[in-house]
Amino acid sequence: MILNMFNPLTNSIIMKSKQLSSYSKTGYSEVDKTIRLNKFLSNAGICSRREADEFIKMGLVQINGKIITEMGYQVKSNDEVKYDGSRVQKSPPTYLLLNKPKGFVATSQGGKINKSVQDLIRSGLKTKVLPIGDMGRPMTGLLLFTNDELLRKKLKNSSRVSMIYQVLTDQNITKGMMDKLKDGQMVFEKIQKVTSISFIQGKSKKEVGVEVHSLSPSVMFKLFATIGLKILQMDRVTYGGLTKKDLPRGKWRKLNSKEIGFMNMIP
Repeated sequence: MILNMFNPLTNSIIMKSKQLSSYSKTGYSEVDKTIRLNKFLSNAGICSRREADEFIKMGLVQINGKIITEMGYQVKSNDEVKYDGSRVQKSPPTYLLLNKPKGFVATSQGGKINKSVQDLIRSGLKTKVLPIGDMGRPMTGLLLFTNDELLRKKLKNSSRVSMIYQVLTDQNITKGMMDKLKDGQMVFEKIQKVTSISFIQGKSKKEVGVEVHSLSPSVMFKLFATIGLKILQMDRVTYGGLTKKDLPRGKWRKLNSKEIGFMNMIP
């Protein structure tokens, strides 16, 4: 029996077959380039699909500036999706750790920058991933990169990110100076202080190890300057529990799932 090409049932079966075969591995339909909102959030690493449904019901998800509470909403490839106020990437976020060498700069300023830290990681990435915080050319050490906007926002606003700096100054550091740094000094209209500071075995009295919480390099330079010390060299040797182990200067690596989980646990 020959099927009538105008038979409604036959046409319906053919159409559904084409629709099923038109979905790519990413979940987007190749026909209309859409994906269910809960799958979009799941693909981005935000949460599971079931959790996404709850977040959508709670009004935590926006598309192009509009709160969406509709189950099954289809996201277009050019839509801007935000969760809890932060932009969501279309694919699982990237997390990189760089051991920055001297001479390169990390800055939030736009425009063309000579010897940017982006030059050190660009060859291994398809998309641009920005560093968290600035780091000047003279400074070396650990610098975290991610396009996970939720984590970026958390780390920028947190006062609990543990860091250790190795600092070389222009003169010998006294116990009195150390006490002043631990007591705190006014920097950028706020009292800033170090958690602990000590001399490094085998080094001169000009070189110290400093533990702080969420103090940027620029704040460190200003803090030491308030007590008459000029920082000549500074190296960040730990960042939020991440270390330079097996990471030579100028090289970078991706964070593993355990490290990513730990960073997300920082309050």
